[in-house]
Amino acid sequence: MADKISSPVIGIKSRHRISPTAPPSETITTALSILDASVARFTPCSAIWFFDAEHFADGRDPELFRSLELSFRETLSRWPHWSGQLRWAAKTDHQNNQMPYGRPVITYGGGKDVGVHWIIVSCDSNLESIVPSRDARSTTDKVWMATKLPHQLQAASKLAFSNLAEFDGLPGVAVQLTAFKCGGWSVNVKIAHCLADAHSLLTFMHDWAAQSRGSQSVFSQPIFDPTMLDIHAGALNMEHPDPQVVSRARELPMHRFDWWATDAPGYPDWALASSVATMPPPDVLKMQQLSPSTRPPWPTWNLALPAEHAQIRFTAVEVSRMKDAAMASLPPELFKYNISRLDSLLSHVWMLINRARGHERSEEDVYLNMTLGLRTRLSPPLPNGFVGSPILLTYVAKSGADASAGSIGQIAAAIRSNLSQFTPEATSAYLHDAAYEVSPQRLWQAFLGSQHTIVTSWTQMKAYEIRFGRVADGGPPQLARYVQGVMPHMDGIVQVMDIGDSGDFDISLNLESNAMRRLLEDPQLRAFA
Repeated sequence: MADKISSPVIGIKSRHRISPTAPPSETITTALSILDASVARFTPCSAIWFFDAEHFADGRDPELFRSLELSFRETLSRWPHWSGQLRWAAKTDHQNNQMPYGRPVITYGGGKDVGVHWIIVSCDSNLESIVPSRDARSTTDKVWMATKLPHQLQAASKLAFSNLAEFDGLPGVAVQLTAFKCGGWSVNVKIAHCLADAHSLLTFMHDWAAQSRGSQSVFSQPIFDPTMLDIHAGALNMEHPDPQVVSRARELPMHRFDWWATDAPGYPDWALASSVATMPPPDVLKMQQLSPSTRPPWPTWNLALPAEHAQIRFTAVEVSRMKDAAMASLPPELFKYNISRLDSLLSHVWMLINRARGHERSEEDVYLNMTLGLRTRLSPPLPNGFVGSPILLTYVAKSGADASAGSIGQIAAAIRSNLSQFTPEATSAYLHDAAYEVSPQRLWQAFLGSQHTIVTSWTQMKAYEIRFGRVADGGPPQLARYVQGVMPHMDGIVQVMDIGDSGDFDISLNLESNAMRRLLEDPQLRAFA
């Protein structure tokens, strides 16, 4: 079974670059948004979809991947910048009074695209030996150790900005199709994070799948216009940012860890090496007044310790009981908060993590760092089809003791209270502040290691309902066998995905090996079963 993943032989059959079927005839250069720039250092946004063989979609039939390439190229005509060249803005590109450092632009069209890296791969194993079935995940494999999921199932292509310094000639997007011995197959799409967050990636996947079926996507058509976000930042043509707006922005619960703080205890050499590409030259830097920042707690993050990756399924019934428990344990002064199922689930998982890390008696703060999408948090909101990476990270802080053994209601209320602070006014203030940074890649709004957890949610985007090929008799699409959001195997990374309309949630958890063992042995893991 999938828990006993062997070492399959995975070989590349072909690879080449592809472009839209109808690319723009003229060359277009577009500056990416303020928030796109701030996430350029992030690992690529990537996921793998696994599908069982069907009579009209069998990985052993070369026609399947040929038709997927054609429908991909047709879809790419609506997303043409994805085949373009990412680079850093030069002085001649920068707008208003923004510094030119660390501002990404993309150039596409005119017949000079770098293209999307397209890779066809074969695997000598059956799909059932690689990933469990949907039924198994909901019954016998509610906890599935995914550490040994073959990394070769994700495109190995180096993308532009993979280390900030390299971009020339490198694609911003890579796609890998893998055929398994049984006829099952998988699709991996990996994209530079400044081009797409999970919302954009999943919007594209639904668009591509609909194109392959000859139908219309249930999601909005893509809108690539970074200025629609940047306009919310207010005046960007001043010599300095508005101090009142900056003050408002810095009241928000957001870390300001400084990648350039080489005097921080435990500062690793690789951190500076990865930062130089978007730093001003020394003679310019010494003339700059950098914004306030915090030295990262490098000693709390031991990269030498191995991490394990577990997929943990929580049923709709369990999550409903978590919410009931959270509402029942709310102190009276917190009754005003409308706790969600996701708030409750995250509270439960964070408490499990903190106990597994041994924080039960600690008075030191631990942090739940949460990725927050901003499409609906601006006024007017961005359209649902807005393409890019309009996200930021915020945090909840609690003492280790409170975050290990406190009430689920108090933690859920802290999450909801935190999110309620990101009003349209406050979010616009943050955009204004970020726009005037010397280099957007200097500050990190989160951290990893023993005191920090980073959570990103891929919910409400129907990740499992992406269906290529035809839908029999016009009926509802079957769900994918399995969907894996690809996250780094680093201590403290959590991803949440919902499973169709079942109400179930799948937690992807990367945790230091000993802490993972303790978490999986914790009787509280299934306290709401």
